[in-house]
Amino acid sequence: MFDVRPVDKTGNLDWEKIGEVEKAASMKEFVQEYNAEREYFEQSYDVSERDIPVRFEAYESGQEKRRIEEEIRKREELEMRIYALEEELERRSQAEISAQREQETLVWEQEQEVLAAEQAFLAEEEERLNEKIRSESEKRERKQQERYLKAQRKQEQLAEKLRRKNEKAAAKRSARLGRYGFWETLSSAGDGILYDNKKAAWTFAIVAVFVLTGIGGVSFAYKGLLVKGKVLGVSQEGYESLNSAISDISKQDFNGSSKNFIQAFESFSEASEEMDGMGALLTEGSRFFPYISKISSGKNILEAGKHLSIAGNAMNGVVESFSALKNPLTEGNETSFLELFRESEKSVRLAHGELELARGNIEKVKIDDLPEEMRDKFLLLRQQLPRAIELSDAFLKNSHIFSDLLGGNGPRKYLFLFQNNNEMRATGGFIGSYGLLDISNGRVKNFFIDGIFNPDGQLKEKIVPPKPIQKISAAWSLHDSNWFPDFPTSAKEAVVFYEKTGGPTADGVITFTPVVLQKLLEITGPIEMPEYDVVLDSGNFVEKTQYEVEEDFDKEENNPKKILSDLAPMVLDRIVNSKDLDTILRTAQVFVEGLGEKHILIYSQNAELQRAISQRGWSGEVLEAKKDYLSVINTNINGYKTDGVVEEKISQRTQIKEDGSVVNKVSITRKHNGGNTDYEWWNKVNANYMRVYVPKGSKLLSVEGQTREFNEPPLDYDGLGFKRNGLVEKEEDGMVVDEETGTRIYEESGKTVFANWTYVSPQETMTITYEYELPFKLFPMSFNSNERIDSYSLVVQKQSGSMGSGFEFELTHPWSYEVKWQFPQEASKEGNSLKLDTDLKNDKFMAVAFERI
Repeated sequence: MFDVRPVDKTGNLDWEKIGEVEKAASMKEFVQEYNAEREYFEQSYDVSERDIPVRFEAYESGQEKRRIEEEIRKREELEMRIYALEEELERRSQAEISAQREQETLVWEQEQEVLAAEQAFLAEEEERLNEKIRSESEKRERKQQERYLKAQRKQEQLAEKLRRKNEKAAAKRSARLGRYGFWETLSSAGDGILYDNKKAAWTFAIVAVFVLTGIGGVSFAYKGLLVKGKVLGVSQEGYESLNSAISDISKQDFNGSSKNFIQAFESFSEASEEMDGMGALLTEGSRFFPYISKISSGKNILEAGKHLSIAGNAMNGVVESFSALKNPLTEGNETSFLELFRESEKSVRLAHGELELARGNIEKVKIDDLPEEMRDKFLLLRQQLPRAIELSDAFLKNSHIFSDLLGGNGPRKYLFLFQNNNEMRATGGFIGSYGLLDISNGRVKNFFIDGIFNPDGQLKEKIVPPKPIQKISAAWSLHDSNWFPDFPTSAKEAVVFYEKTGGPTADGVITFTPVVLQKLLEITGPIEMPEYDVVLDSGNFVEKTQYEVEEDFDKEENNPKKILSDLAPMVLDRIVNSKDLDTILRTAQVFVEGLGEKHILIYSQNAELQRAISQRGWSGEVLEAKKDYLSVINTNINGYKTDGVVEEKISQRTQIKEDGSVVNKVSITRKHNGGNTDYEWWNKVNANYMRVYVPKGSKLLSVEGQTREFNEPPLDYDGLGFKRNGLVEKEEDGMVVDEETGTRIYEESGKTVFANWTYVSPQETMTITYEYELPFKLFPMSFNSNERIDSYSLVVQKQSGSMGSGFEFELTHPWSYEVKWQFPQEASKEGNSLKLDTDLKNDKFMAVAFERI
């Protein structure tokens, strides 16, 4: 490489020129760098050219560059501080906004609480005023009824007046008998409600009254003797009139029934007035003395008779109104259930008040004061009266529910789902048919029943079904919508599915199992159906309709459920046209039992109405439990109709350990009684996806008897654009599979769920057993603490629609635990164990209170 630096004349390097050249090169380099920096500032910071200083005169090699770098560094630091300040301002702004929002939310919540409290207060005031109005109305109606009955009675009393005077004259003549004649008459009096026929008893009673009331007591007893025969005769007439009235109702002779109730009231009132003539002191004081206490008992029986007469006459009007009822499904029928209901409500309210008064009188009657031949009837009355009061009270308390269901608050549409419990599903059975009821102001505008697959065929939206359902159905639809045991949850899914098929939005959902129709056939008797060449009764209903649905339906018409839609109005018509009191009462009982045993479930979109339905146990929801809980849910998937021939027994063995921890061992035994029946659908293998619901947080210890099975999705759901249901997705995403047993474990409806497949072949029996530890302990505090009382309780829910599994329960506790209280009382105690053998026709509750000793 050659050195090109300048040299002087002597050939040496010319340092003066070298300095000038280097300075010129440095200046050129600086200008270039300066121009580049200026362009950078102009572009990056939007700074104009005039704002950039030019200081070439102060230039020294490297100094200006360092100055510029320092300025750039300072600018960058300034920019970072500005950015940090902006972030801080943004953070503070967001925090202030959040705080403001929280404050506004808190104020809003407080305002809502105040508003809710005000609304609750207004509701309470409204209820109080309504109750006061109802009470005053009842009093007015009762007084009007009494005035009416008394007015009619006085017409006959005028004619009786002369006869009474003659009787009194005769009585005065008999009073002139001597001392011995008086006692002879007294001791020979016949047996009755008021007096005994033993001379010694009468002597004791007269002496007792004499001591109590002085010499005037003799005159009271004497007067009692005079009215005795008349009271007995008139009161006997009263009870005969009551019996005749009830007989007239059963014969549909409502005019005759009303007359007899009035006659009964008159008779009891007359007898009661005669008793009043004896004086209040004797009547009340007689309760405390042997034999003569019959006076008080007799008075109370007469008063009860008066109240029962009024109540009976009020209910007579109710029965008469409903006797004129026509089949609501008949075309052109303008019958308003709401009007009938509201008219009946007034009468039931009056009857309820009178029944309560009658009960008060009946409770004061001593059974020993009655003749032996009347005691059984009296005891029957005393047993049945609380039930009548309970029913009338339930009717009145639920009146707002019935009113809304009947369209009293606007038109209502109800989706009916008919669940076949021979093929069990979570809420009662496979949905084979559905119906839609359109009702307004108590009048049925439209009602029809159809096969479930007709609307399912209109479903355009593709939805991924729960994984077990994927075994038989590639898509989820209305007939599989009852997946969740909590009926309100499943009902909401059914409403949504029906809407997606093009149906209207339903205001509520009502389900039935075949058990309801089967029990109604017990009331109606056999019904002939010529079109199907069959006579249906309660004994053959299930198998004959199942045969028609599965095998014998018209293939061209392709409506296998038609027999059910034809049968329902025929049954209703038979009941309505019977016009028989016993039929009406038995029909009401069928629906009451259906609700209690979960063969009928109700869901309403109206939140207030749904709360009322839930409080009465009609909603089919999964209940909360403070301690232990159990519900076994069977879901028949490709198991045909075999649940109709499978018996189930559930056994729970609960062990409380010394440290207070609780371990349950639950065994479910299923016996298949099919295999040799005339129908193939009962001779197949029962395939069951079983879910066991236990307290949330329970820890699985072991499982025996399950079938380990996992089915693959039949389609590429994501690739085909299927939508996923939020509840099902949440359930399956949170599911954990126990590696050792293959048990699916997840949470739903506030419970921990253990799920497995089970299979049982015809004429065989299988048992699956779960052992798990509960998430709580008894006496959780230290044994050194003063805690000495604790309790264990268990809520067992039957599966909706099931016929009622057998249930055995055994609780074993440490010897240091002493049982202080238990429910139910019939649970037997053996050593340190309590045992109970029952069934699950309805939900069960068990509880034990312990004291640690």
